[in-house]
Amino acid sequence: MARIPYPDPANLPEASRKLLETLPPLNIFRMIAGSGASFVPFISLINAYLNEGVLDAELRELVILRVGHLCGSAYELHQHIRVSRTIGMSEARIEAAGGRLPSAIFSEAENAALALADDLVAHVKADKALFDAARAHLGDTGIQELVIIVGVYILVCRYLETFEIELEAQDIEGSGLEEIKRGVGANG
Repeated sequence: MARIPYPDPANLPEASRKLLETLPPLNIFRMIAGSGASFVPFISLINAYLNEGVLDAELRELVILRVGHLCGSAYELHQHIRVSRTIGMSEARIEAAGGRLPSAIFSEAENAALALADDLVAHVKADKALFDAARAHLGDTGIQELVIIVGVYILVCRYLETFEIELEAQDIEGSGLEEIKRGVGANG
């Protein structure tokens, strides 16, 4: 059970209530809808890289899974294992996201991105060699997006664990990414 009650949607500001109505019925969204002025821009931020980002979808999900493993967030892992399966990622790659690096199952670019993710979770400033290796594969925009994703999921994992947000009784159908995109577009 969550540490604080989920907010009553009827008591949310209109913009938050309208956006929440369009999102997948996930407990993370139910809880964070009560965060005041942060909710709408936060959903816009996650939509930006989930649906409009420059990183390959599998690489993005591998990085999110890696952060979930490193932060020990069962909810985050559950949801993004589900998303990873929905986008067609193999079970072997999903499992390897929590394993030792470098991994033969990943490309050189993926290993570089995941090594940088490890370093960012452990340290505030990325190691120069790890940063340069990932940047060589991802370019300037890609490396920025990678660092943003790692930072956002460090935040999300801490939020989930601090508020003890529980898994839904039943998984949603699909990835939920389209609903997020439509919700942001309709309420943007």
